Amino acid sequence: MASVRPKIIETSLVSPPAGSVPETSIPLTFFDVIWLSFAPVERLFFYPFHRSTSHFTSYCLPALKSSLSLTLQSFFPLAGNIRLTPETTDKYEIYYKGGDSVALTVAESDQYAEVFSDHPRQVSKLKTLLPRLSKSESSGLQPVLAIQVTVFPSHGLVIGTTLHHSACDGKGSVNFMCTWATICHINYSKVSRAPTPFRIEVDRSIIPNPDGSLYTAILNDLSGTENHNLDGVQPDPEMLLASFKLKAEHIQLLKEVLLHEAAKRNVTLRCSTAVVTYAFVWVGYVKAKSTLSETEDVYCMFATDHRQSYQPPIPENYLGNCIGPCIIQAKVKDLVGPAGFFIACQAIGKAFNEVKRVGIQNAEDWGKIVLEIGSQKPFGTSGSFRFKVYDVDFGWGKPAKVDIVSIAYSGAMAVAESREHDGMEIGLCFTQREIEVFTSYIGEGLGYMSTLVN
Repeated sequence: MASVRPKIIETSLVSPPAGSVPETSIPLTFFDVIWLSFAPVERLFFYPFHRSTSHFTSYCLPALKSSLSLTLQSFFPLAGNIRLTPETTDKYEIYYKGGDSVALTVAESDQYAEVFSDHPRQVSKLKTLLPRLSKSESSGLQPVLAIQVTVFPSHGLVIGTTLHHSACDGKGSVNFMCTWATICHINYSKVSRAPTPFRIEVDRSIIPNPDGSLYTAILNDLSGTENHNLDGVQPDPEMLLASFKLKAEHIQLLKEVLLHEAAKRNVTLRCSTAVVTYAFVWVGYVKAKSTLSETEDVYCMFATDHRQSYQPPIPENYLGNCIGPCIIQAKVKDLVGPAGFFIACQAIGKAFNEVKRVGIQNAEDWGKIVLEIGSQKPFGTSGSFRFKVYDVDFGWGKPAKVDIVSIAYSGAMAVAESREHDGMEIGLCFTQREIEVFTSYIGEGLGYMSTLVN
C-alpha cells in the first residue's frame, strides 16, 4: 500500500540576510566530485512536541526561519546550487548569488505511531518526511539542501534534511545543524545574548591540487556513470529501517575479546571502538543476508577523514568533503565461521592503518575503486559516533531519535552516538526476516563473546 504523504502547510524560501553574502563561485575539488552522481544524504531528527500545529507555526516556526537565515550567512554554499562552470565541460562548482535560498516545507501528519518508534519502520513511510532535491533541466542548477518539518500535533515533530553530498561531508552537515539549532534555541527561548558566530572555511584552495590532475583522473573514471540521484524513486515496500544499540560495556567486551584472541595468535592488532564495532556488525550483516554464497567475496567501503593527511591539517570547520574510500575484502565463509569476528577486525584494522600511512597517495584511483567496489553493494558506514547528532537542540529538547534514511540505497549502516548511554547506535535497512536473524546474532554473539574472556 502506498504511503500517505503529510499534508503540506506551507513552503517558503529562506535566504541569508539580504546583502550579507556576495555572489560566489566555489569550485568542487577531487574530494567533492566523487559524490556528484550519488544519492543525497537524508537525515531525520525526531523530537517530542506536545503542542498543536498552530502553536508551532505561530511561535516556533518564526524562530526556525530567522535562525536558519542567520546560519546560512555562514553556511551560504548550502543555499546555492551545483552547476557546470560556464564555458567548461568538466568543471563543477557551487554557485551562490544574492537571493538564493533553501526550500523549507512545513507539513502535518497523523501517522505518529508509524514513524516515531524504536521498532523497525517502513523506509517508504520515513521517506514521506523528507524533501526532494530536484535538478532544473532548463538551467542545469542542482539545489544543495532542502528541509522539511513535519508536525504530529500533540505528539512530536520531525526535521528532515536532504543534502547533496558533493557540497560537504558528514562533519560539515552536522556542524550546520548544530549551529542552526544553537541560534534557534537562543531565539526561541528569548535569551538575552547574541549567538556566537560560527566561522566556517569554504575556500577550496586550502585543498592542494583541488581541481588539477587528481580531479581530472577521478572525474574521467566516473564520467558516464549512472546518475544515482534517485529523486522520486520509491523504496522497496518490504524494506525496514531498524535500530540497534551497543552499550559501552558491549564495546569494551569486544575489545577484550579481540586482544585476547590476538594474544593467543601472538599478533598485534589495531583495537579501537570503530574497528571492533564495525567488524561485529559486518559479520552479523553478512549472516543476515541469506542470498550471499559462502564462496564469494564481500566488501566494506568506509569513508575515512583525510583532514590530518595534510600539513598543516585541513581545519575541522572546513565546509566541503575531505573523505576518501577505504576498502576491505573478505570471504563470506571466513566471516560466518567461528573466527569471523577476529578475521573482520584484522582486515578492518589493517585497512585503517594503511589509509593512515598512505593518506591520499592513491587518490587518482578513487574513481576506479568507487566504480568497481560500488557495483558490489559493499557494506559501509554513514555518519559517525563522533558527530554528536543528539546535541542538536532547537529549544524543545534533544532529539528522541536520529535516522539516516538514505542508507536504504547505499547498503551502509548508519552510525551515531547513543542518546541514552555511552555507546553506539546502529541503523540498518533489512527485510523482516533479516532483522530477526541479525537481532538473534546480536544477543547470541555478545553472549558467546563473554565466555571467551571469563
